[in-house]
Amino acid sequence: MNLPHNYDILIVGQGLAGSLLAWVLLQYGYKVCVVSDGVKSASHIAAGMINPVTGQRFVLAEHTPQHLKTAEEMYQQLGRRLHQQFYFPKTMLRIFNNEKERLHCQKRLNNEHYTPYFKHAAMPAYIHAPFSGIQQTHTAYIDTANLLKHLATHLAQHHAIRHQHFSAKDVQIQEKGILWQGIFAQKIIFCEGYRMQHNPFFSWLPLQAAHGEIITCHSEKELPPHIINQQQWLLPTDTHTCRIGATYEPQLQVPTIQTSSKAKLLHFAHQLFNQQPHFEVTQHQAGIRPNTLDKQPFIGFHPKHPQLGIFNGFGSRGCLLIPHYAQVLVQYMQQQQPLPKEVDIQRYKQVCV
Repeated sequence: MNLPHNYDILIVGQGLAGSLLAWVLLQYGYKVCVVSDGVKSASHIAAGMINPVTGQRFVLAEHTPQHLKTAEEMYQQLGRRLHQQFYFPKTMLRIFNNEKERLHCQKRLNNEHYTPYFKHAAMPAYIHAPFSGIQQTHTAYIDTANLLKHLATHLAQHHAIRHQHFSAKDVQIQEKGILWQGIFAQKIIFCEGYRMQHNPFFSWLPLQAAHGEIITCHSEKELPPHIINQQQWLLPTDTHTCRIGATYEPQLQVPTIQTSSKAKLLHFAHQLFNQQPHFEVTQHQAGIRPNTLDKQPFIGFHPKHPQLGIFNGFGSRGCLLIPHYAQVLVQYMQQQQPLPKEVDIQRYKQVCV
């Protein structure tokens, strides 16, 4: 009789959430196995931007300073350990869409909590900004595709990844854990991105998945050194290469490359400049963001089956939020420190079926 492989934690999904959670668990000495079917998640496609002040109202969420500190520390640590650079600080030019936006930003500049994240600077002459704009600091981007590739290699070296199709229907819940395909684990944590809506254990959580597309372009002219943000964004990754995105189409439920989206993104990029550069599209990608109804992630364990956990729903802010909340979840498991109420899935337990 073949005995099952024993693990402390089985993680489903090798996107940014699953990979960074596995990394933190390994640092704490847990025996981990990540299950990945090899399908590229939204994390592999995402631009990986870190932006502390977001939206048309320029909102700085309450815990953002701590999130920024933890994220930078973790990505820098990963870079040292894996001998790569994943974290790229880069200032952002926020171009106002109208006078109302400019006034919202002006109010923020009068608030001492916001002032560290802005820098007064005239818009460059090459930028088309009829309502002006402002320079944001503490912004950056993560090379998520390269990070996930090297984390997969690291997990393989530690015998902590299994490349196999996963079906939640094959999970057997036992008194002291779960059994799946010859693997016994004390807990299973789902990090499936938008595919969690098909997970019978957690489909009751109000996911609001949103389809998005990004293009990568080559420019003959030298690109500016800043991220340029005007609802959509242009992210230079070197002097002649940039990524442009992203569209937002919640009605699409399957990643779909659309010619109309490419045209929209190119139009957006061209109107940013007084003298339009020529962009040659070299790559066009689509993914689905795992957004949530209340804009807060889903973290915690099933109200009826504490062997089943979830770490998901980080949406477009995943690069900023995941490092902090991965540590929060592991500390909860290790020391029973309570999860923050705003992210704990117990906030929805009344609808659990």
